[in-house]
Amino acid sequence: MKKTLSFIGCGNMAGAIIDGAASYNICLYDTDREKYDRFLSKGHTPCESIAQAVETTDYIFLCVKPQVAPSVLPEISKCDLSGKVIVSIMAGITLTVLADYLGENTAIIRTMPNTPLMLGKGVTALCRNEKVNDKKFSDICRLFSEMGEVMVVTEDKITAVTCASGSAPAYVYLFIKAIADEARAMGLEQKNLDEIIARMVIGSCHMVLESGKTPEELIRMVCSPNGTTERAMAVFEEEGFCDIISKAMQACGKRAEELSK
Repeated sequence: MKKTLSFIGCGNMAGAIIDGAASYNICLYDTDREKYDRFLSKGHTPCESIAQAVETTDYIFLCVKPQVAPSVLPEISKCDLSGKVIVSIMAGITLTVLADYLGENTAIIRTMPNTPLMLGKGVTALCRNEKVNDKKFSDICRLFSEMGEVMVVTEDKITAVTCASGSAPAYVYLFIKAIADEARAMGLEQKNLDEIIARMVIGSCHMVLESGKTPEELIRMVCSPNGTTERAMAVFEEEGFCDIISKAMQACGKRAEELSK
């Protein structure tokens, strides 16, 4: 018999998880009913209330924005959560904060996925409180492993994961855009230029994954002495490229900490 998962919030990340959970029955709740449209043709079931979504299953995925948690969590807390597991994807909202709203005996898993889950190539970090048993935690880890890589971490590492994986796809997209924009400015007018640059990034990533060499070693392989790449790398160093990445990640982490309060 298929297991049933309920989703409170049906935005992009929830949609990625739902699409990856094809072997499950899915129940949905969102205040914006138009978000149901993309799911109904797949046989998923809309719910009329948070209470209905919670009562339907033992696994409740909390996929709302962190900013609306104070209005959603009290509604969930009114339900009987005995034997149920809350799976939160909300950035910055800690297990302690969730337990304060939902009760100290509530089983809670906190996750930090990223958008490549939509293609089955995501990375998801997971941690749990002591109320989640090994079987149910394994079930959720297995679900996310069907959509990419899984990391089991302690909660104190979740902010670092948010900066280095959860938000980081946007950093890569910006890097691709910057290269493509400058290539166009230099007169390269390929219609599929974004795709070409993206494939360069994919190839470079495979070098990291498959060559057995560190990023530093791979950089040295490309940089011929006094060559074109070395000149470009010198500009990155002069302009503080690595410092910019560091500052951006620190800002990301600071915002995650603000959300936790």
